[in-house]
Amino acid sequence: MADFSWIEKVEDLSPAALTVRAQAIDPTDQGVLRWNLFFPRNPVDSTDINEISTLDKRFVADRREWNGPGRYIPMATPDTRRIEIIPIESYDVINEREMQKLREQTRNNQATIMDIIGARIPQRVDKLVAANYRRLEMDAFKVWTSGTIVQVDPQTGKTFTTSFGIAAGRIQTAGTAWSAATSAYDEFLAWVEDAIEAVGGIIGVTCRLSCVKTILADAPNMDNGVKMTRSNLEERIRQDIGGPFEFFIHEDSVDVFNDGGTAHTRTKVFPDRILAAVPVGGVVGQAAFAPVARAYDIDTAVPNAGIDVNGMTVYHEAFNSGKQLKIEAQVNALPIPAEDRVFVINIGAA
Repeated sequence: MADFSWIEKVEDLSPAALTVRAQAIDPTDQGVLRWNLFFPRNPVDSTDINEISTLDKRFVADRREWNGPGRYIPMATPDTRRIEIIPIESYDVINEREMQKLREQTRNNQATIMDIIGARIPQRVDKLVAANYRRLEMDAFKVWTSGTIVQVDPQTGKTFTTSFGIAAGRIQTAGTAWSAATSAYDEFLAWVEDAIEAVGGIIGVTCRLSCVKTILADAPNMDNGVKMTRSNLEERIRQDIGGPFEFFIHEDSVDVFNDGGTAHTRTKVFPDRILAAVPVGGVVGQAAFAPVARAYDIDTAVPNAGIDVNGMTVYHEAFNSGKQLKIEAQVNALPIPAEDRVFVINIGAA
């Protein structure tokens, strides 16, 4: 067996087969990830997107005098944002040392080595695809709550922040941190009323548990004087606003790399002390999935494989004189918020 050249002859380990496998993986990690609830997938034709901002103009005509001119209605031109989707990519490497150990353990039994490596590659693909979707998850909640996305160079750890230019009034910070002393419950109700006006109706808010505890601590007691529970609180809010309401608690964590190395930190996906209004229907924007260039090549080579050129794409290549095999997974996806559906507030430190 000469290095990794045999892999090219194994149909189940071809880029097409691995890509089909990757595209069949649950994008929500069996319900753990929530990006697609608020940013449903939307295939687009290019990584360059000219997005037209939603224009909320509701001009009203007037009554005129007989024989007089009517009300001129101007042409309202929405803002256009040019957005470029930067690839999400992860990789793993089967290196020379791993192969050396396998050859020693199997006495260089080529069939056994092929079986072992053949099993390891799909497992590594699953790991890479999950990591890519977690990046989409982090970006979705970052852009929703801050209007920005932070790109981290995976080699140097250097960061670049991109703003979507969402109006400042839609992403607020409380002048004074909410607490029982500042009537957190009343502040919350006032903000919810503003949210309903801003997004045209809501079904609840997404937040961390600490925000709910802050509001609950200042909520009025029940009629019998007993303190409210969380379910009591939601019911009271529904009564006060006269419509549906639910707290969508988000306490999930992922491991985010600190820099260009492998050191990482367990990080909450949703930021603390933030309330984000959930519009009726639950959709805040779209997750734009653009084509991956190398997916076109895979699709052309195996036209009946059912490759989605806009989806996860897997490929591998031998390098370092054939001593190492690099397995890569790429997706060109970006969460894009609809400005008229964003209404967020930072309630301040507890």
